Amino acid sequence: MTNETIKAIATALANIGNELNALSKSILDSCETTEVVQPLPKKEVKKTKKEADPEPIEEKPVSIKKKPKKQKTEKDTEKKKKLVKKTKEPTVLDRVYKVIKRSRKGATVEKIQDATKLDKKQISNSLYKLSKKGMIKTVSRGVYVPTDSK
Repeated sequence: MTNETIKAIATALANIGNELNALSKSILDSCETTEVVQPLPKKEVKKTKKEADPEPIEEKPVSIKKKPKKQKTEKDTEKKKKLVKKTKEPTVLDRVYKVIKRSRKGATVEKIQDATKLDKKQISNSLYKLSKKGMIKTVSRGVYVPTDSK
């Protein structure tokens, strides 16, 4: 920008300022009564606990009261029963154990496979888990019987 354009802008702004002053004077003169407008009084804002002045704290023994236990209603017990319901279908372990338990002289892997329609791998895994839990024991190689404890 050149100096001439800057001077032109400055004079235009000065003229606008003069026109605004003149306009505001004419508006004030045209009013019949002139009232002095006073600012509105400030509302008192209540201080929150954090902002309030801290009061001295007296040390008192504190007793901790336990909340009374809520008495169980019928609805609560029904809800629990619904949540605890077992699945309708027995698990693989249950199916294998059931076959072993029904056998008199012990169950072989082939016998379990025919009764449960499971793979040899699944049967092998379930036999391992059942023996670790102590639910079955091995009489001889490939023959399994339930333990007396369960």
